[in-house]
Amino acid sequence: MKQVSLNAKLSGFLQDKVISKTYLSFQQLLNKNIGTKKFVVCVSGGPDSLALAFCSKLYSEHKKNKVFYLVVDHNIRTNSAKEAKSVQKNLLKIHVKSNILTIKKSISKSIQKNARDHRYDLISAFCKTKKISFMLTAHHLDDQIENFYIRLTRGSGLYGLSSMKMLSQNKQGIHVLRPFLNIAKKDLVHIAEKIFKTFVKDPSNTNNKFLRSRIRKLKSSLASEGLDQSRILKTISNLNTAKEAIDFYVKKFQKKHVHVVHKNKVNIDLKLFLEQPAEIIYRVMAELIQKRSGKDYPPRAKGLKYLISSIQSNNFSKITLGGFTFSLDKHKIIMNKENRNA
Repeated sequence: MKQVSLNAKLSGFLQDKVISKTYLSFQQLLNKNIGTKKFVVCVSGGPDSLALAFCSKLYSEHKKNKVFYLVVDHNIRTNSAKEAKSVQKNLLKIHVKSNILTIKKSISKSIQKNARDHRYDLISAFCKTKKISFMLTAHHLDDQIENFYIRLTRGSGLYGLSSMKMLSQNKQGIHVLRPFLNIAKKDLVHIAEKIFKTFVKDPSNTNNKFLRSRIRKLKSSLASEGLDQSRILKTISNLNTAKEAIDFYVKKFQKKHVHVVHKNKVNIDLKLFLEQPAEIIYRVMAELIQKRSGKDYPPRAKGLKYLISSIQSNNFSKITLGGFTFSLDKHKIIMNKENRNA
């Protein structure tokens, strides 16, 4: 299809109000963060990721970006390879050519988490090979609310209950952009139905084996009791405001009390543990260990709290946590990368 007629075909869908509103929001976010840079689009074949593929294709036609559309075969279900190829074929409806990446490792435990981790590792490796610094995912408003419920069941604190960020950076240094975080799933389903007519329905979405599936079924009951979407979003907004305030002070006290000696050694003023509020101390240490270790998450809360309480005690000597050793030297805590070969 000629370039002019392809642009006309894609742009024609913008006559639909839902599609137009969604694309305008998408376009503004990409103009701000990506511009004309190349990027990767993660496509599962579900309605949200197909809507993402459409918006990305339309944007790249106007901006002339180099875009890679990646479909991951998780190799979990028996027909996963066939399903990946059907997604690839569906994308051709908007003249998108995609690559299929296959996870070779066997996934049998913590299926959803491990599948997600392997998926991001595979896509991030692809980005590194192609020298791409941005990947787009189709996380949406409903995901935000489901995450809130899930983390609530796990007793998460302020940071856990706060929303996903529109833009973040993973452990491989790839920027993850989530342009649909303010878009409801029903709008993305509408877009997929209008443009693609068909999409993948993941059976795990209705499988009671998974917590997320059970949460989805509970949402309507909770909404009838007053805990509806608008109230959850208001709560998340309030939590984010509080989180921003804490982040401000975390950065302030990191600058004041944390001193990098070299890549494997950091000095931390003992004053941090003796003078600052518990939440500030916890966040400074959690972020420090996470960033120095290069992992997606800090150590578990139990370990962090034990480390902090030990440092604050009168008989602290040495503790290992998150791949680092912590020891006392007069008025400072020495954080050294653990030598596992010793």
